[in-house]
Amino acid sequence: MRFLIIRKADIDSEAGVRPTRELIEAMGDHVDTLAADGRFLAGEGLKPSREGVRVTFGPDRKAVIQDGPFVETKELVAGISIIEAESMDEAIDWVKGWPAEDAHGDAVVDIRPIGCPGGLGGFGDPSEADSPKSRYVVMLKANERSETDWNPGPEILDRMVEANRAGHEAGFLIAGHGLSSSRHAKRVGFSKGKPTVFDGPFAEIKEMVAGFWVLRVDGLDEVIAWTETYPFPDGEDARLEIRELYRMEELMPVAS
Repeated sequence: MRFLIIRKADIDSEAGVRPTRELIEAMGDHVDTLAADGRFLAGEGLKPSREGVRVTFGPDRKAVIQDGPFVETKELVAGISIIEAESMDEAIDWVKGWPAEDAHGDAVVDIRPIGCPGGLGGFGDPSEADSPKSRYVVMLKANERSETDWNPGPEILDRMVEANRAGHEAGFLIAGHGLSSSRHAKRVGFSKGKPTVFDGPFAEIKEMVAGFWVLRVDGLDEVIAWTETYPFPDGEDARLEIRELYRMEELMPVAS
């Protein structure tokens, strides 16, 4: 099974505070427990929401932009990882070992099973690879319908398959995955490094993520233009958050 690991934002991540040498080393050791046998598939940090936008759609599917920062800090996403685990219990056990160096021992981490309720397959790798272009994650926000594991039906799913294929073959759409509802999720909250596990569903529906795509492009305008044409399952009612991903070189100088 594949799981999306979501490290929730805090004051430091929203301020753009870079990780310390100690955190980078501790997180590297933690990741290695899965990476050694190929089960750590991706790990990405998101730039602060002040550099992001939220998108809704107006007449003729024209994007309506709300610039960050966004006020609900604790519900924002600061980082995402994709892992493979035999079960949710195994994924929880891995997250329980989250480094105490992160968030002063008070990190909050959500664990979401990857998989579109309608059966649409995920694809791709969000890693930066050898490219000078920026990467942006487009997060489809959840709603009451998606939180029921709603299946949008074959017509919409077929349009999404074709759009995913076209974008991936064109080279700019490098990854995309759907998520089951938060009722299948777990949340691990840390207090001074000690974990407590909470069961989904979670109350903050509008801030949950129902699916995400990663684009490698020249700039944010290209991402926004793509959203105006993509057949999201909610159509013109889709709500999106777009955030740029950090490049490794932007994080590593503090560790040197």
